[in-house]
Amino acid sequence: MSVTEDTARQEALLRLARARRTDTGKKPARPPRGRAPLSHAQHRMWLMERLGHTGPLYHVPFATRVRGPFDPDAFARALTGLVRRHDVLRTRYRESDGEPYQEAVPAGPVAVPTVEAPTDAERLLREEASRPFDLAAGPVLRALHLRHAPDDHTVLLTFHHIAIDGGSLEIVARELDDRYRAALAGDEAEPEGEAPSYADFAWRERSASAALAPGLAYWTERLAGARPLALPHKGGGRGEGHIVAEPLTDKAVEGLRATGRTHRATLFTVVLAAAFTALWETTGERDLVIGCASGHRDRAGTRGLVGLCVNTLPIRPDLRGAGDFATVLSRVRDELLAAQDHRHVPFDLIVERLGAAARDGAGNPLVGVTADVLGKPVSLRPAGAEYEPVDIRLGTAKFGLGFYLEEATDRTGPRCLVQYDPARLDEETARGLLRAFADRLASPGRPLSPAGTHTGRAPEAPVVADARTSAATSAVGAVFGELLGQPAGPEDDFFLLGGHSLLAVRVADRLREEFGVPLTGLDVMEHRTPRGLGALLDERARQRSASRPARRTSAPRTGTVLVTGGTGGVGAFVLRELAGHGRPVRALVRPESAHLVAGEGIEIAEGDLADPDNLRAAAAGVDSVIHAACTFTSPEVDVAAMRALLDGRREGSFVFVSSVDAYGRPPVAEVAEGTPSAEPLTSYGRAKLDCERMLLEAFGERGGASAVRAPIVWGAHPRLRDQLRWGATGTLYQAALAGVPVTLPPTGAVPASGDLWSGAPWVHAAALARALVHCLEQPVNGTANAIGGHVDWAEFAAELVRLLDSPSDIRPAAGTAPGLVHRHRYRADTLAGPLAERPGEEWRSVVAEMLRV
Repeated sequence: MSVTEDTARQEALLRLARARRTDTGKKPARPPRGRAPLSHAQHRMWLMERLGHTGPLYHVPFATRVRGPFDPDAFARALTGLVRRHDVLRTRYRESDGEPYQEAVPAGPVAVPTVEAPTDAERLLREEASRPFDLAAGPVLRALHLRHAPDDHTVLLTFHHIAIDGGSLEIVARELDDRYRAALAGDEAEPEGEAPSYADFAWRERSASAALAPGLAYWTERLAGARPLALPHKGGGRGEGHIVAEPLTDKAVEGLRATGRTHRATLFTVVLAAAFTALWETTGERDLVIGCASGHRDRAGTRGLVGLCVNTLPIRPDLRGAGDFATVLSRVRDELLAAQDHRHVPFDLIVERLGAAARDGAGNPLVGVTADVLGKPVSLRPAGAEYEPVDIRLGTAKFGLGFYLEEATDRTGPRCLVQYDPARLDEETARGLLRAFADRLASPGRPLSPAGTHTGRAPEAPVVADARTSAATSAVGAVFGELLGQPAGPEDDFFLLGGHSLLAVRVADRLREEFGVPLTGLDVMEHRTPRGLGALLDERARQRSASRPARRTSAPRTGTVLVTGGTGGVGAFVLRELAGHGRPVRALVRPESAHLVAGEGIEIAEGDLADPDNLRAAAAGVDSVIHAACTFTSPEVDVAAMRALLDGRREGSFVFVSSVDAYGRPPVAEVAEGTPSAEPLTSYGRAKLDCERMLLEAFGERGGASAVRAPIVWGAHPRLRDQLRWGATGTLYQAALAGVPVTLPPTGAVPASGDLWSGAPWVHAAALARALVHCLEQPVNGTANAIGGHVDWAEFAAELVRLLDSPSDIRPAAGTAPGLVHRHRYRADTLAGPLAERPGEEWRSVVAEMLRV
């Protein structure tokens, strides 16, 4: 099939998919009796079959070599009983008024024809498995018994993928073995309990469309700006699946499992991270999407369900700044865990929501690469005989490229595979990818060696500009174009171009490196357009030029405190509090931000959390440390930074600004200091907990360490203002600002507690700064909470509406709601004195002040 034909087919598929879109808030009409809608996965497969050209792509051959006695008549009775029990195996797929439906037909005997095996039995099996199905007429299952000799047989079952998946094969094999054994004994009693119906599964999935809206919003944001990977191809290949492979040792696989245990990751996660790394090292691309399979058998009533119950999860980790495989693995792990929280959103709905962005101009899909761990193949185990699975390769590839770890079988050792479509990838490149993948699996800890130096794709068209735009505006437009994948004019809005919070961080990082001035992702979300960001960059460049911060002296003065995060909202109040105590300060800041903290008694130590050498140097010789900096988005960097700071000093007190996220979700409504952490912990909270443990272990019995767990911090500072507008409270703020209904989270702090409160703990930045400086002189020698109070979400929303003079009404959530997950109340006994509220620190006053900053 030519590229032109393939593109035309994909365009037709997209038109059909768009034509069937309905309001996700409405339930579909129930089909006539005896009919059921197709599941989302089935519908997409039906569309592909309807458009043709799929060939045996969706055929699932299941073959077993049987050496010993085999009774084909008993097997036919067993197969008949299996089909009678599972209606999806006797279902046909028809169409009414342009919409497909599935309809089970009455059960009848299933034929298992016997054929004497020819010399080229492999060819016969391949031809039988490739023979087309007629989905409208059925059946979707056929059988063949190939007799090589009286005690040597091959049993082949060929299914259409619309009716089965890998998990179903295990159910089918187990039930067939039981039924065959019973048929040999003359006992054909049915298993206890009715089998779950796939038609019911499809109907439940369709009826739950309204509940998928939050998940669809997650995927839309997570995949915004992503583009299909352009696989290197020299032309001339045919569109069939080819495989290249290399063996692995059992020791190497055990090493991968050990790597996973070290990083709280499964073997599959390690393999997925290795696939990302192989692509990065081979192509130089860091913005990558790999699809992985996820099952739907984790819900009630699906345990014994035969049918198509798999979904594709598009995984897109942020590999920016990843310096080693451990970092890549941790980011892939966290991204995979987040994706699994939304695994029940059907992939074809995600594709529909993305629209044209789901494919490039040549019709290549956004998710054209996959990865998996292949366990031992399933086989029949007929009584009284020896058996082994038979691999029937149909020369098909559902993805353009696949990375696989195949575990050891009874006959072969473990190996790694790369499967590829020659129409999209040439063999030379496939073998290069295999080498990179195999080397990473054999030695996961070896240094990264990414190809090239580029970090994104160039825009498809020139950036639009005019004579009035400054150089900074043009530069911002170019970065927008590169990271968002489309041209950006001076007034084009970041969000309307497909931007989201994670992309905002990437834009800020790129512009900060280019201009050498401070810029955050919140700045990007606040100013939004190339012209607005250009003006901000110009202003900050002027501020920096007007300031001459003092460089670090050769030795710190007596009593010097190292402060990290001095340019942040908390850090600014800490510097102010230390100045009031007359304490000299060494501030760790990036060079472009140094002017923001320049002042009397402050010396500058240039560096950041990702630079361990500078961190050690900054900590050397100071009397104490207040560590208030945090990446928020790169937990592994935070942990490494804590390690470097501890390496750089040995005496004095150390105060670490931790987070109540380190508690996780304890099963109590009121969280006292010392309450054990409980899963689930966010990656951010887990990093804070890890840093606390490192700190307390390093100081040990000699004392001097304080880990101060803080909640949302409020105060009159631009960074804190931005967190109010875009952070945890941003959903409520943005709704009130836009004048749309403000939806509150559901009440209930802890399910078993009966507590109907719904809100969040908070602390004024000035009170937190007092508590931190207090800990310099009177260390906690453990953890303590820094809580100023607790605000009810309903009260907070009402105050926002009042302060913004908003027409918004406030509504309780009918079900799910914004991600405001702080539902516990926290005690703060240890630091109650310095935390005591002072004039102007009441929450309504400080929120009003934050809105004026």
